Amino acid sequence: MLHQPRRWLPGLLPLALLAGWALSWKQEAIEADLGRRATEAIGAVSTIDGRPWAQVSMRGRDAVITGTAPELDASSRAEDLSEAQFGIRRADAANDFLAPANPFGWSARRVGQIIVLSGQVSPDGARARLVEAARKAFPGAEVSDLMTLARDIPAAATRAAEMGIAQLGKVTPGSASIAGAAFRFTGTAADAAAKADIERALATLPQGVTAGGINVTVPAPAAAEPPPAPAAILPPVADWSAIKAEDGAIRLEGSVPSEEARQRILAAARAATTGPVTDAMAVVPTLPAALEAKALAAIEQLKGLANGTARIAGTVYSFTGVAANPEAFETLAAAVRGRNDGYTIGDLIVAPPVVSPFTWSARRGPDGVALMGFAPSAEARERVMALARRLAGGTTVSDETRIASGFPSGVDFAALTETALTQLFRLEEGSVQLTGNRLTLAGRAGNAVLAEQVREAIARLGAPVVGVTDIAVPVADIPPPPPPPPLAIDLTPPPPPPAPAPPPVEVDAAMPPPPEVPPLAADLIPPPPPPPPPPPAPAPASVSGGVALATPAAPPPPPAPPAPRPNCSVIIQTALEGDRILFDYWRAEQKAEHGAVLDRLAAAIKRCAPDERIEIAGHADIHNWTGGNQKLSEDRAGIMRDELLRRGVAAESLVVIGYAATRPVAPNDSEAGRALNRRVEFHVRPRN
Repeated sequence: MLHQPRRWLPGLLPLALLAGWALSWKQEAIEADLGRRATEAIGAVSTIDGRPWAQVSMRGRDAVITGTAPELDASSRAEDLSEAQFGIRRADAANDFLAPANPFGWSARRVGQIIVLSGQVSPDGARARLVEAARKAFPGAEVSDLMTLARDIPAAATRAAEMGIAQLGKVTPGSASIAGAAFRFTGTAADAAAKADIERALATLPQGVTAGGINVTVPAPAAAEPPPAPAAILPPVADWSAIKAEDGAIRLEGSVPSEEARQRILAAARAATTGPVTDAMAVVPTLPAALEAKALAAIEQLKGLANGTARIAGTVYSFTGVAANPEAFETLAAAVRGRNDGYTIGDLIVAPPVVSPFTWSARRGPDGVALMGFAPSAEARERVMALARRLAGGTTVSDETRIASGFPSGVDFAALTETALTQLFRLEEGSVQLTGNRLTLAGRAGNAVLAEQVREAIARLGAPVVGVTDIAVPVADIPPPPPPPPLAIDLTPPPPPPAPAPPPVEVDAAMPPPPEVPPLAADLIPPPPPPPPPPPAPAPASVSGGVALATPAAPPPPPAPPAPRPNCSVIIQTALEGDRILFDYWRAEQKAEHGAVLDRLAAAIKRCAPDERIEIAGHADIHNWTGGNQKLSEDRAGIMRDELLRRGVAAESLVVIGYAATRPVAPNDSEAGRALNRRVEFHVRPRN
């Protein structure tokens, strides 16, 4: 049979298919086991509200970690834990992070038998502890949990929140809130003894939390009781709310005065969002008609929140959440406070939006100084503006900064901007830009000494700030080449080597000895540059003792020094002014903001020498697992080349190259760092 292949060869095909399927199944089972073990190892030490945050998937023996991490160093710990599992060769974190609580806000409100918890809580189980504290303080009450998770919340804030909830059980109505580090408590106690107990309990707050105001009142003493009146039916108290989730979903709860009002409020909510709208409202005809107008205004204001709650409790209106964008944050608080419609303001906590990457910049020119980007708080923005005005003297200072969260943790915004502005004003003109934790200062200094001092000041910022400088100096400060030696030195020949003694020559005793013959004139005259000029007319020779000597000719004039070569690197980096050309995730598309940078860059390249070659380097982050990072980086550089050609730059001056994700300028463990790595840079190639 072995000698009859036609009988046994057909059976090899199904056998090979079966073996391949078995190997594939085994590989999938191995990868699933590695991913499960790594996920469990991370979940044993790092969770969000008690649940594992990371999900590990395998690509062969390499692990990829995804999810939303509770803190910044969770990514590196997850990589170490994954690589410690037997069978995993390498682990890379491709996760996101919880937004920072910057600024931090939290509140608890009691209205009757309803307790509303809102604001930001840490991911260490604080949500469950606060909800349990509310249920313990108000047995049988309804607890509405509207809190959102955030990182960088101190543990002292959670302890202060638990203290406030415990005291809310002794007042009605009342509220406890924390804004930043300031704790506030308001409410009406049953009597003076209860008031004293509350104030005593809140007299000592956890370290790091300050008292922003403890305002507890008691009912006024009752006058002489009038004769009993017939029992009257009290009108119902308004209780309505609209809750907006992060995905845009809106839930309407509570009561409204009529079916027509209910339909109009429902239509307004559907027009205010692209997400689903849940109607849990009931009609109570005896409610005041003004409730409808207030509810419609609340839904209109809710458009400006990424998530949050608007609530009407009696005649108290509360509005809490996170702004959807910087523009909404600037106008929302003023719009809520500015209404005079018979409602008083309860809790008003609107956190600024989170931007990534966080940017701030200042540009100084002949017409003044312009501040742009974001500031982490209104106080920080005012402090920077005051410093800029003081440094600018009588020069105009324009402020276009807005309030936003997302400033890198561990960095002092006030100290950083003070150093940046101080050094910027030591330059004649320039710009400074902060992107994430990277600070770039570019401009022109009055002299080389000053430029070096500014560079050293930026370098002293230290980690986690990455300081970059690009400072040009006047051409006069560039040391000239050493002057040529004096002409006399040029003409002095080196001492001749010792000549051998001449053989004895018979001479006539009557003839006087000839004088010493000096070196030939040809030894003294430097060779003329080619081609040689026509020989001058021979000069008359002098005769000494019967020997003719040539007269030295005057040396040719030295050639004129060449014009100084422009420093193309300085020209290009000064034109960029610290601006960066960044791209969206997995995109190679020009943005409108690139236009001004490319205009300046094209004009700068035209000032360089014709033989300079400008490298357009495209880069990408590590979060693209399709294997197309190389092409993506080349496409990004190619688009910038096309734009420069369109602006008149010579094609032979430009060289396109893609580096994929091999040259990051920031860690790839955060969205801010990955955004900085999706870039195109411009470098002058060394001349051969």
